[in-house]
Amino acid sequence: MKNKGINTKNSKKVVSKLETCYLCNQEFDINKDDGSHYHYGKYPICVKCSEAYGFFNK
Repeated sequence: MKNKGINTKNSKKVVSKLETCYLCNQEFDINKDDGSHYHYGKYPICVKCSEAYGFFNK
């Protein structure tokens, strides 16, 4: 009998890391692939502020 469920060995679990934006104090998930990043490697910037102020990830 084969297991028809999800293979738990090879499945990746995406961990969300909540940060607070340095400019607008909004909580956001830094691990999402949406343009949010650490500016200068230190300051968390959300995607909204990144687009508005031109802080693009290099």
